[in-house]
Amino acid sequence: MKKTTIAVMIMTIIAKVFGFLRDKIVIHFFGFGVVSDAFMLSFGLPSLALTVIAAALVTGFIPMYTRVKNKDPDQANYFVNNIFNIMIAFSLVVGMFMFLFPNVVVRISASGFNEETYLLATYFVRIIAFSVISVAIVQLGAGFLNVNNSFILPILISIPSNVIVIIFAIIASRTQNYNYIPIGTLLGFSIQGLMMYLFMRRYGFKYRFIIDYKDPHLRKMVKIAMPLLLTTVILTIDDIAMRSYATWIHGSGAYSYISNSFRLMGFATGLFVNGVLSVAYPTISDAAAKDDTVKVVHSMNDAILLISLFIIPATVGFITLSYEVVAFVYGGGKVGVEELTILGDVFKYNAMGLLFIGLRDLFIRIHYAYQDMKTPLRVQSYYVVLDIVLFVVLGQLVGIKGLTIAASIGALFSSMYLLNSLLNKFKRLGMHAIVKDLGKILLSAIIMGVVILIFKNSVSGQFSDRVLLILSVALGGLTYLGSVWLMKVELVRSILSSS
Repeated sequence: MKKTTIAVMIMTIIAKVFGFLRDKIVIHFFGFGVVSDAFMLSFGLPSLALTVIAAALVTGFIPMYTRVKNKDPDQANYFVNNIFNIMIAFSLVVGMFMFLFPNVVVRISASGFNEETYLLATYFVRIIAFSVISVAIVQLGAGFLNVNNSFILPILISIPSNVIVIIFAIIASRTQNYNYIPIGTLLGFSIQGLMMYLFMRRYGFKYRFIIDYKDPHLRKMVKIAMPLLLTTVILTIDDIAMRSYATWIHGSGAYSYISNSFRLMGFATGLFVNGVLSVAYPTISDAAAKDDTVKVVHSMNDAILLISLFIIPATVGFITLSYEVVAFVYGGGKVGVEELTILGDVFKYNAMGLLFIGLRDLFIRIHYAYQDMKTPLRVQSYYVVLDIVLFVVLGQLVGIKGLTIAASIGALFSSMYLLNSLLNKFKRLGMHAIVKDLGKILLSAIIMGVVILIFKNSVSGQFSDRVLLILSVALGGLTYLGSVWLMKVELVRSILSSS
């Protein structure tokens, strides 16, 4: 699992670079304002619109498909086709609603938009509306390929789509015709969906038009996933509330600040958390299906260590170099120091919750593997209530960065609650075996952070932000690697010896 996870992380870096380049191009040419807000909202809507049904079906799909496939491969193809067609039908309905009522969608998602941003976002949403079909195919296809031990293709499939959006954004800038941006986005999503479908066929998917609501496997999955469905609804409300409230308290550019902060966070979680989970979750699901508690606990502990090994130093690095990071990614063009300072603060407090987000996602998946959807539902309900209260309080006290402070506090609360639930479930998790390594990883990251701060202060004003970031990351990375090696972190030695 460890070697596969590292390969997934490397491929994720490559894919994420293209995602950042896409956002970088839009921000560079249009700045943080009307166009960027309209683009960020419309680009994220297809995934957000499918979040509810996709999370319930796709997350529940992996353990159920694994069980069906182990018993009857032919029935497994029937099951996949049924889910596939139901998701396509649902996405058609969603796409039609977005096409006919884009104004409603925009008002709900960003109630604080001014008239100019509102009109442009409405136009973008209408053009992009039917890309939800491609997003549905990609989301289900990723789960299908993961179960069939293909972890790289689902990651790299976003690259052609991002390249197309980049090309059309450049054309839009050169011609001053914003229409090219949503057209390029729709084309990119469409090609991505087509590629995923072809890859699914390559791995054994044989399309049949089946919509069978009476399929016992579907009914069982839906019954099990109902709490997950409610959980996703709650989290979607939380996400919409944060972004919409941001547009109220900060105005123009707020949606882009929040979106790009979470995009940067997504780099770390996509690389270090999703990379681990995409490999660990099928293994944990299979072990849970066989009632192999020892293997579940062993895989969970490996996942905790792998996430911590990368996320803890990433968190320290993001906090100590928050301004330099956002300047490196988004600086230049129409983006000035004031915009970078705001984004840097938003991102810094967002990064404080990185580890807790990673652990929360892992613990939720373990509950799902045991078909326990109620505990995550209860936890996420508490989390959202806490989040919304903190949004209002901290948003009024410290502005837009208060929203990301609230999100980090909520992630801490929910991850600890879920950990306690697992401690009660398994009686003992064998975590004493990894506590020592966790302590060494944390200490190494702290040492790294101190070295970075000393270096920054000693060379202040001598280098540009980009050069300073590169030098700081290099020095910090070497310090961290040297520290975990000298402290004899077993996980590091295990990875190196296995390679």
